[in-house]
Amino acid sequence: MNRAERVLAVAAHADDEILGAGGALAEHTFAGHPGMLLILSASATSRPGPDSSEVQAHRSECSRKVAALYGAELVLQDFTDNAFDTVPRLRITQAIEDVVRSWQPTIVYSHSVADLSQDHQIVAAATAAATRPQPGSSVRTVLAWEVRSATEWGINRPFRPTWFQPLSPEAVALRRQALDVYGSEMRKWPHTRSPEALDAELLTRGSQIGVETAEAFEVMRHHHVLTAQRE
Repeated sequence: MNRAERVLAVAAHADDEILGAGGALAEHTFAGHPGMLLILSASATSRPGPDSSEVQAHRSECSRKVAALYGAELVLQDFTDNAFDTVPRLRITQAIEDVVRSWQPTIVYSHSVADLSQDHQIVAAATAAATRPQPGSSVRTVLAWEVRSATEWGINRPFRPTWFQPLSPEAVALRRQALDVYGSEMRKWPHTRSPEALDAELLTRGSQIGVETAEAFEVMRHHHVLTAQRE
């Protein structure tokens, strides 16, 4: 990892950032890279019930706890869960652009358009738009993560990872700790979003590159600057 990285994770919902890149974000934390979590929705559902405000408050508090675990800053937006398509796409893009402009990240993690979730697809497209290559842009790398129970059920195209991040045992442990904070979002085995399935995913991705554990990403955009050594 580049020593000068500044990291931004753009998640549609509270918990997506850990399901998708909890291990990679942990490695950035251990490397001393400043991090920012942008959560676009902490709401319970697009069909609010009598306890929806309590659920939103709980998810917001979980996001704050997770940000603290990672030593990251946190921005919480209030877009409605499962209803991102009911607001102008430009609003979501601008919410991401504002954070990119102020945080000046070098690497951005977000969703894949391969996901079944329409919210995820919209955020993936909005992130791509918000990180368009422009003169003076700080962003060098944009990576799309996979989220269990969303990515593997997509019907548009398969998730095709070409970027793998090996994970240390410490990174895996921090990821598990963060998932425990989001425990209300987990499911029992053999659900694809059970702790057992999520651990198995790390082993599978690790085996694909010859290491114990890893997370996998699609490359939305990447450019690398070579610095020549001079005598």
